[in-house]
Amino acid sequence: MADKILSKNDNKLASLTLDRNIPTPKEIPQEHSYLRRVGRPLRHVKYIPTKSLIFYSVNKPPQFSYEKKIKTPIAKDRLVVQVTNVGLNPVDLTIMNSYTKHMNREIGIGREYSGVVSEVGSNISQQWRQGDEVYGIFFHPNLGDGAAQSSILVNPSQDVIIPKPANLTFQQASGTLFTLGAAFNVLDKLESKGQLNESSNILINGGTTSVGMFAIQLLKYHYRVPKKLVVTASEFGATLLKSHFPDLCDEMVFVNYVTNARHLAKPLEDMINNREVISYDAQTGQPISTPYDQGKFNLILDFVGGYQLINHSATLLAKNGAYVTTVGDYVHDYKKDIFNAWNNPSANARKMFGRLLWTFDYSHFYFDPNAKYASGNDWVNKCAELVENEVVKCVIDKVYDWKQFSDALAYLRAGHAHGKVILKVEKF
Repeated sequence: MADKILSKNDNKLASLTLDRNIPTPKEIPQEHSYLRRVGRPLRHVKYIPTKSLIFYSVNKPPQFSYEKKIKTPIAKDRLVVQVTNVGLNPVDLTIMNSYTKHMNREIGIGREYSGVVSEVGSNISQQWRQGDEVYGIFFHPNLGDGAAQSSILVNPSQDVIIPKPANLTFQQASGTLFTLGAAFNVLDKLESKGQLNESSNILINGGTTSVGMFAIQLLKYHYRVPKKLVVTASEFGATLLKSHFPDLCDEMVFVNYVTNARHLAKPLEDMINNREVISYDAQTGQPISTPYDQGKFNLILDFVGGYQLINHSATLLAKNGAYVTTVGDYVHDYKKDIFNAWNNPSANARKMFGRLLWTFDYSHFYFDPNAKYASGNDWVNKCAELVENEVVKCVIDKVYDWKQFSDALAYLRAGHAHGKVILKVEKF
């Protein structure tokens, strides 16, 4: 093709086809862009460090943990309480017994507390202030949170929290609200159903339990029940109640459940049928007879559990009477009992079908202290008023440093506590 073009002597075409010694163009240097990892701007996130008493399962002893932290600033509807004391309850043991396997997560201990407010969310700053002394209930059995921490994050819309009055010590405050709330709600429900009134004849099984002590005070100081209360207690327990409430010595009739452990109903039936109470002098052992003319009971409050009294309901309870238990048909065993509302089959069956088979009203009481349920009868404010006016008081049995938690839990588990067991929480 090139020869044909050249043969025509076309100089222009020839110039286009001739090879020329032109150097190859040099490569134009280019700058390549690369993605580079750079440092993230610092975010000023602060935390409140906490020391917590926790456990992993009932088969592994509790221990202290430093893993939980409270992020600040806190939510607008929350507040932080620096805990000073924690009240232990049997429910703490039943929750521990429920975790039989290592769940690889920390489970907290303690359901009620006292302390000082250290942080306040902006939405509740008109109601609460830093430095406020408070006490309340921190009940989260299914979430694993416990009050035995140096600081806790509280949601006032769910967690009951109230100002601590000056006449109440931190130790007393930490052991008051959970058991007082339970006793108040039991009696308030009975009063609303017309089963608690001035003519009520009442038997309290377990008068030296914390709930039993508050029930005695409420019945005599708040409801002003005129008849004598029949109380089952050990000899030591009866002496203890008399020492704490000397003005009620003549308002209570004591039946020793220790000497009648297997036949608790027998001395009660004899008391009703024979119209006398037989007690024994502590020094000489001689029997002492005291008249009793109150007849059968209109109301039995059982804070111990067991089937003995129910089995003799026909001879103990008056027609249309009421039987309320916080435990169930089995005597409490804090080494085995678990946190489960349906672990008492016979009690639950009686609760559902009892009215068809018996002439008394049976109730297996369960206390849910969530603040959102408290508006029904305003029990929180009513209990706070009773405490502030010194109508009722918390009876403390023992106080332990929280480093002695093993001794505190062992004492509670033995079932011999006559009043509240309190832990002192150190600052952290």
